[in-house]
Amino acid sequence: MPNKLPIITGWDPFRCAERLSGNSRTFVIDQCLRTLATLPHTGSEQLAQLLNAAYFHDWQNDPFSRGAYSYGAVGSDGAQQTLPTPVENTLFFAGEATDTTGHRNCPWRDCSGGRAAREILLGFH
Repeated sequence: MPNKLPIITGWDPFRCAERLSGNSRTFVIDQCLRTLATLPHTGSEQLAQLLNAAYFHDWQNDPFSRGAYSYGAVGSDGAQQTLPTPVENTLFFAGEATDTTGHRNCPWRDCSGGRAAREILLGFH
């Protein structure tokens, strides 16, 4: 991260994500605080008072991802360098599978989206 801020990032894999998916913002944040409270043995009420903001995305209900993400299979070495190559300067690709910066999973922004937008605006050469 470019700024050193007191941030905690949490991931809920597989069944945990399924249990949270589709619930209200209040429910998800409450569940996160309850889980976090078990780690330092602090009450979730105390943590809630310290919380400035909470952000999350329900990937399970996102119509474009449906909870999926990319990973490199055996033999896919070099694919990340090839995948973002525009086709005939008219078809441009973005998404975590095309990211070559090393920040494939950046929930605060789509790292490759900026690259694709620049290619479109400036013309790919």
